[in-house]
Amino acid sequence: MSVLSGKEIREFFGAQTWKQGREYWQGGLVKDLMQAEGSWQGTVLDLSGTYRVRIRLAGKTLTIDCSCTESGVPCRHAAALLWGWLVAPEKFIPAERLRARIEALSREEAVALLRQVVEEEGALLYRLLQGQEKVSPQLTGAGLLTIVYNLDFKQGSPWVNWRLFAERYEAALNLIAARMPEQEAEGRAVLATLLQQLSELLVQAPEVRSLLLPLFWQTFTRCVLSFNTRLDRGMLENILAVYLQIPLAAAEEEQFGELLIQLLAKGLVGPETLRSLLSSGEQGEKDLKKLRLQGLLLLSFGKQEEFEQLMTACDRQLAPFLILVDLLEQHKKYEQARAALRANLAKFTTPGDRYILRYRLARLYRKTGELRPALFLEMLNFAERPGKKEYLQIKELAMAVGEWEAVRKRLTGIKTGN
Repeated sequence: MSVLSGKEIREFFGAQTWKQGREYWQGGLVKDLMQAEGSWQGTVLDLSGTYRVRIRLAGKTLTIDCSCTESGVPCRHAAALLWGWLVAPEKFIPAERLRARIEALSREEAVALLRQVVEEEGALLYRLLQGQEKVSPQLTGAGLLTIVYNLDFKQGSPWVNWRLFAERYEAALNLIAARMPEQEAEGRAVLATLLQQLSELLVQAPEVRSLLLPLFWQTFTRCVLSFNTRLDRGMLENILAVYLQIPLAAAEEEQFGELLIQLLAKGLVGPETLRSLLSSGEQGEKDLKKLRLQGLLLLSFGKQEEFEQLMTACDRQLAPFLILVDLLEQHKKYEQARAALRANLAKFTTPGDRYILRYRLARLYRKTGELRPALFLEMLNFAERPGKKEYLQIKELAMAVGEWEAVRKRLTGIKTGN
């Protein structure tokens, strides 16, 4: 191990993987240790099974062969093996010792040993007798589809099940990504199945979305956007099913919007297909989420006239109208948002609705530094719903524009009913 230093090995694996390797070694999870000139072997116990690891060193190049899903990359199992070599090389059986024992065997003992090898590792012995190099099995499209169809989870601890599912899902993504450049049609068919399974899981178990949503984003980053994979209507329906049917934080809703914007910009989804999916549907909260997505896409692609038509369709409907105002504000279209709020103040007649519209309009005026109209609106609201917090906000505004004395008298009159 003199060619690579401990520091170089740590850098090869990265801080997080190297830390995991240390923990696996210290936890006693690395077994069957062997070492030859420039190579190390062992087995590592993990949550989803036992993995065989072989590492070769040529010059300053490490080559990793691990039976885990990350084969070929610096995985935690390989890190655990090399960590063990660095801290406890005496625990590794030298290959020379094994060779010496083999050479000391009689013919009968050697034959008996080989018979045992046939029972334990017959395929390996056959390959060696044929003089063949190790060849990775070729996975067909049908084989990959079978694997994805059976991407389920076993009974037991829910935490273990979801973690195991995530590991298998990432392994399936690796296989699809490897197939995409040469066999796109097969890869897309498998990808559609994989996405459908994940979408169904998210809808059925939204409580684990913190684990499953990162897999959802990875699917598009690694297998769709990277290869410009065009999505059919079914795949688009899966995206919208997750967006519409599970509770999402504001940041997560934004991620869905950003994803669809990227897909449209790259021509990977049909605009008319998406439009039809967003315009049809059910009543209630789902419609509001669709509306937000519709408005976001129209603003993002400069469809100003269509956005205004959408706003007109939401006249006298407070919740939908405010969603579209939010979008205008997010896109810094403050003047358009203010104009819409002013126009709708005349259309909404209930005191509660008008209070909310004045509040939102005042907030916009504050944001753009127009404090006098903001002060006027907040005083109108204070007259309807006086409160300490509102009083202090008005005082702050009035002092900023130099009108506190006059405003204070009016506020006192409102509070006393005069």
